[in-house]
Amino acid sequence: MSLRKQGFTLIELLVVIAIIATLVAILLPAVQQAREAARRSTCKNNLKQLGIAIHNYHDTHNIFPRANFEAVNGTGGRNYSYYGWSAQAMLLPFVEQAALYDSINFNETSNFGNNDVVKRAIIPGFLCPSDVNAIPNGGGYNNGPGNNYAVSAGPSVFFLPSGVYPETALSNAAHQNGMFNWRKSVKMADVIDGLSNTIAAAEILKGDGESTGPGYSQGDGIKGVPITGLPNSFWTVAQQQTYLTQCQTNSAATTNPPRGNSGSNWAHGVAGFTVFNTMANPNTKFGVCMSCASCQTNDGSGLFSAGSRHKGGVNFLLGDGGVRFGSDNLDNTTWQRLGAVNDGQVIGEF
Repeated sequence: MSLRKQGFTLIELLVVIAIIATLVAILLPAVQQAREAARRSTCKNNLKQLGIAIHNYHDTHNIFPRANFEAVNGTGGRNYSYYGWSAQAMLLPFVEQAALYDSINFNETSNFGNNDVVKRAIIPGFLCPSDVNAIPNGGGYNNGPGNNYAVSAGPSVFFLPSGVYPETALSNAAHQNGMFNWRKSVKMADVIDGLSNTIAAAEILKGDGESTGPGYSQGDGIKGVPITGLPNSFWTVAQQQTYLTQCQTNSAATTNPPRGNSGSNWAHGVAGFTVFNTMANPNTKFGVCMSCASCQTNDGSGLFSAGSRHKGGVNFLLGDGGVRFGSDNLDNTTWQRLGAVNDGQVIGEF
């Protein structure tokens, strides 16, 4: 009597492989959605902790930190804003980074001496796990570990119009209407619209670190687009489109290509790194687009929009510490009014 050899036939093996492949195809999106849900939850918690830090700072100093603290340049002896310190740097003691804060020499700029080393410290609470771009943590004053949470300058271009450098002017406070401004401080009492109706911070995208040629990728900063004939705050959608059209043209530039250093560090108190504005909606194409062509950091005037890798919008922090999700398709007027501290307009549901 002969025994039949046991085993799979080729057809049976192919059927099993097909079943496994089908199960993987069904389960993989669910797994990815679960991972993104966890990352988004972590991101919301990071913003929540930032909100607590902002309030603890106010309790200590009776004022919110400015978005930019000018510092003396080590060689020129002038007060520089575009090398100045960020609100995030001032909040370090309130996010369990007191030792890092104590190691900073605030009498000098953030790119001077040991400060250039200190600012490369990785702070997990300043990073959204959904943003896959890795900023090079190497030499140079604008390179760092990355930063995904920017404070709000409101519906304002933030810095002075193109050609007027911050350190040579006393103030341009009239158009500074956010909770965090250039040289204009804000207290709780100044937020006339109410903390629950005013944006304090939101997500921004890190750049890809590339600046070697033309071509735009999400998170790049486009340079050299002058703000001509546009107001310093509250742009209409048509005015935004006028500027974005110029940004699109400049995105293909070969002599001054898009710069992939947006959100590169938490130390510089400049737009595109640690400050955003609510002029245009979240995740606007060419959302980091500035007037300055020769600047090495994103310190010109322009659009510095919120952005994230979360599908459909961004997480943002309100002045009362609440965290909400803002849709890319949110009414633009509502988004701008949410950014302003005292525009006096009724926002309603959002």
